[in-house]
Amino acid sequence: MDGDKWVPTEKSYAVDTSGDASRFGRVTRCHGGSVFLRPPGGGAEWAASPEKVRRPTDAEWEQIRVVTTPVRVAGT
Repeated sequence: MDGDKWVPTEKSYAVDTSGDASRFGRVTRCHGGSVFLRPPGGGAEWAASPEKVRRPTDAEWEQIRVVTTPVRVAGT
């Protein structure tokens, strides 16, 4: 990356690398030494350590766009 220290902000997307597999979510808040994220499209919020949260890569942004883009229904 560009070497600068990235800090997640509310409503931004971030990747939690603390589990076996990385997962991304929208930051709902940063509080009490944790970053709280929610999966795109809704679901249960989870907390992550700020040291384990990073900016999404270009490939991850493509996935985020796919799951957050509304689908038009034919005939409506």
